[in-house]
Amino acid sequence: MSSALGSTFTISRSTGTCSATSRSFETGERYVATLVERPGQPFLERLDFSLEAWERGARPIAPLRLFGVWRATMLPPDAKKQALLSDPELLELFEELGGALEPRQQAFRYLLALLLVRRRVLKMVGSEAGRLLVQPKTAANTPEGATIEVIDPGLTDAAIAEAIEQLGQVVAVHSK
Repeated sequence: MSSALGSTFTISRSTGTCSATSRSFETGERYVATLVERPGQPFLERLDFSLEAWERGARPIAPLRLFGVWRATMLPPDAKKQALLSDPELLELFEELGGALEPRQQAFRYLLALLLVRRRVLKMVGSEAGRLLVQPKTAANTPEGATIEVIDPGLTDAAIAEAIEQLGQVVAVHSK
């Protein structure tokens, strides 16, 4: 895979506890999920925070570096198969990465855009000068959403295909 992305995507399930307070989440509780980079590690690590801790300013502690954020809901422990990230959670992560300046984050956002197009959450409306143009899919008889520009990081077709396949596997349905 491209060096812009590192060698792997590893997005684990929630541990069910707040990284700041060690409090266990209740079933149905909303929380903030984060992806962080750890120096020297080629993969992204997941840390979760209760909404209360997040609103009080709890964040990953250095040397960890915040890569992306989305809100999630704690599922029942007996849930059989669930997507690691639902389409709305993927869309929130995609939107949150909209202001990313670092090449690795821009490449990850580009791949999220392609995955969301594949899942029919976004639709591709064109491309221009190193940018992919997408819009949120809308229900019939509703106005189209604003066009979103996504920086094309210049990955090869082979790197994109491999990365999308791998990303699709880590966010697709898995057994608990």
